[in-house]
Amino acid sequence: MRINSNYPGNVGKIYQTIQTQAEQTEKKSTVKNIEQDSLQLSEQAKKIHDLIKETKDLPEIREEKIAKIKEAIANNTYKVTAQQLAAKMLTSENE
Repeated sequence: MRINSNYPGNVGKIYQTIQTQAEQTEKKSTVKNIEQDSLQLSEQAKKIHDLIKETKDLPEIREEKIAKIKEAIANNTYKVTAQQLAAKMLTSENE
């Protein structure tokens, strides 16, 4: 069996051509992306971002409130009425 047209020299040239084309395409797409990409935030988005930052700084657990409730439970002075319980159940369901 005889192979005429593809010998190792041609494979190297083909690979080099493909590599060069890929690099040129990558450079073009990078330049286009740099020129076209931009970001503009509205005032409302900026305010939301600031609020998110502020809430991340707040402690998740209010230690003082927990201490007061634990103390009230230990002293048997912690009382929750049925009305308070129902009101909390309803408000948390609607939110």
